[in-house]
Parts: sequence; structure tokens; C-alpha cells
Amino acid sequence: MRSLYLDCSLGLGGDMLLAALHGLGADFAVLEGLFSDSGVAVEIRPETVTRQGVAGCSMSIRWEDGQPLRHLADLEDILNRLAVSPSVKEKSAKALRRLAEVEATVHGVAVESVHFHEVGAIDTLVDVVGAFWALEQMGVEEVVCSSLPWFTGTVQCEHGTMALPAPATLQLMQGKPVHPTAFTQEMVTPTGALLIDALVSRFAEGPTGTLLGSGLGYGTRDSGGGLRTFLLAQADAGKSNRAGAAEAVTLDTVVQLESNVDHLTGEEIGFCFESLMEAGALDVLYLPGIMKKNRAGGVLRVLCAPDMADAVQQAFFHHTHTLGIRRSRVERVTLQRHASRMETPLGEMEAKSYSLGGRQISRPEYEALVAFARKTGRSLPELRAMMSGGAGEEASDGDEDCNM
Repeated sequence: MRSLYLDCSLGLGGDMLLAALHGLGADFAVLEGLFSDSGVAVEIRPETVTRQGVAGCSMSIRWEDGQPLRHLADLEDILNRLAVSPSVKEKSAKALRRLAEVEATVHGVAVESVHFHEVGAIDTLVDVVGAFWALEQMGVEEVVCSSLPWFTGTVQCEHGTMALPAPATLQLMQGKPVHPTAFTQEMVTPTGALLIDALVSRFAEGPTGTLLGSGLGYGTRDSGGGLRTFLLAQADAGKSNRAGAAEAVTLDTVVQLESNVDHLTGEEIGFCFESLMEAGALDVLYLPGIMKKNRAGGVLRVLCAPDMADAVQQAFFHHTHTLGIRRSRVERVTLQRHASRMETPLGEMEAKSYSLGGRQISRPEYEALVAFARKTGRSLPELRAMMSGGAGEEASDGDEDCNM
């Protein structure tokens, strides 16, 4: 199991968390494309910065036009159009409603009347969706956090001068451990407090486990430290390592859904693939063959996590109109891997790293290769050859994500 530890001793904001997750390998260019496809033109751009002699990352979220007045229903409408997993949509919607409820309590209005002026509607949506989306992409199953810094001072907002922590932040910090500091500026933003409230399962004074990587995310202030994040591998009693000292592998269970299909066109099968992945499938496979009555057809096979089986099964029926699905639980053995970055002849690239045969191997992610192909005009086979020869490591297009 992989966990993420947040060291919030020097503050936390939504943009700081995204920046730190980028430092751990999350590729937000993909998320930017998903927002664009949903009708929201927004730039999500990481920038390398150095403060107090330490290099880290900051996250810039920009849009061309001024934001209109948006309420919770408006954000939920955008969220419903995003091509992210049902789990990310559900968790993001829950967090946004939680923030609206807190703002409603603070200002004494109905939830439906809350407009996201102080935190910025698009900023908040990108921060919330981006956090859940990135953690899912990285395979993080638990988020652990340090105690939160207590701070004082004042801040100017639409309602005038307010004492820190801001009222919404204060509401969201309730029930969380805090420690005193001498800070007289905003160290935890409302969106930062919301993400702690939505993501963190427990608090601890330090990380525990095998350290896989770290990220440092800076906020908008030019001074001060940043948010440190640590990606960790945890021993899990519920999963077995059956490879002994040879390879570190994990045994878990996935649900396999399959059906014989001989009534769909190639276009319909292609759209079905996309729809099943959006519904939460881990992998979709079509095995062509000759069916009964000598019809050309094939077996459509889908793998998914047990908690997504019902949603994926419903999508399977909806998009194929098959009359029956074979459903079974199968064991899956996976190599331990994590998101990383690798140096290539064309520059740094998002990658996946794992250990095999006593060697550390990195291979570029498919989306990263596509981005380089479009930027340079080279083909994917040409880029793969360059990666293999230039980086001195095995490489592929990243399509084989060990979902089997």
C-alpha cells in the first residue's frame, strides 16, 4: 500500500499541494486537457522556483476571462462534465459541498446562495479535483498529516478586515490537532483546510514506511517555507509478498467482467472502451474470434477494483446491450511501482519506476511521450528508440500499466 505524508508545519494551500504532488510525478497537463474538454479553459502550469536556497515547485492556475459568479450547482455541473473517474467525481463533489456548507454557516445564508468569491470558483475546483485526481493516478490509498500550525494576524477580504484563521478555515480546522507558532500571516488557506478535512485519514508526528519520493510545494508568497510531501510504501498484512527476496510483489483481488459480443460495430466497441474506463475500469480488452452461427465477434473483458464493480457492470450493460455478463474475482500480482521523472535526450519526462531483477527501471508515461511527439514532430517509435538509447534504461510507451 502507498501512503502520502503531509508536513504542514510551514503552511498549506490548495496550490501548494498540487505543486508538491507535481514534484512527486503527477502530470497536471493531462488534467488541464480534461478541463478543456469539459468547456473550462484553464492553464495548470507548474513552475520551478528557489526560495531560501531550496528548489521546489509552485503551481500557476490561469484563465483568460474573469470568473463569473458561481454557486455550488455551477461547480457541480462542471464536475459532472469532467472525464474523471466516478470516485474522483464523488469525492470532489462531497468536498465542494462541505466547503459550501461551511461558508453558509459562517455567513448565515443557505447553501444554495453561497458564491465562491473569496477562494475563487475555478481555483477551488482545480485544487479539489486536482488533489483527488493526482492521488488516484499515483495509487495513494492513505493520506497522513502532521499537526497544523496555529497562526494569528488579519486578512483583507470582501467583508473587510478579518482575524486569522479566517472563519471558514477555523471551521474546517475543528477536530484537527494544532500547534502554536509565531506566524502572523495566513499559513493555512480555506482550500488547504478543506483538503485536510477531505483527504486526511489520521494525524502523526512524522512519516512511517519506506520512502519512495518527496515533493516540495511553494505558495504565492515569495518568502517562507513550503509544503513537504512524502510518498511511502507501507507493509500491508492483507496483501502477500510471494516472490521472496527475488521481487517485491503485491497480491490483491480484482473483479473480471466479460461477455461474448457479436452485435456491435467497431465504432461502438471503441466508444464502449472509453465509457468503461470513465466508469472506473482498470483495463478493457477485446479478443476477436468466431462466435456461434459462424458470426465474427469476440470476448469483451473488463477488469476493475471490487468497489467499482457495480458501476462498471452497469456501464457494461448500458453500452453493449449484452444479455449476460460473466463475473468473477481473480487474483492479481503486481510489481511495486511509483510515479517518477526521468532524464531523456529531449529533457525531463514523467515516468513510471519499478524494480525488476535487482534493477531500477523507469519508462516514460504514454501521455508524456505523446506530448513530446507533438512538440518535436517525431513519431512514438522514434521517441521510444531515443529513450532506450539515451537514458540507458528500458522504455516503452507506458501503455502497459500492469493492470492485468
